[in-house]
Amino acid sequence: MLRPMGQRRESFLVSLWLEPDSNEEHILAWRGSVVHLVTQQRRYFTELVDLVAFLAAFAGTPGRGDGDPR
Repeated sequence: MLRPMGQRRESFLVSLWLEPDSNEEHILAWRGSVVHLVTQQRRYFTELVDLVAFLAAFAGTPGRGDGDPR
């Protein structure tokens, strides 16, 4: 399938896992990481909003304002 001119595609690898919460011994919390496959930039996150911000920065969508995923 051909993409229209000017259309970009970005690829990411997202990993999620459960680990003990740092404040509660018997409570598990979701943790994750995301890697941009072209640049190999990696971010770890504990909140989904951080994952979304990383993705949005590469997509050039509003949120961070500078387009820089760091």
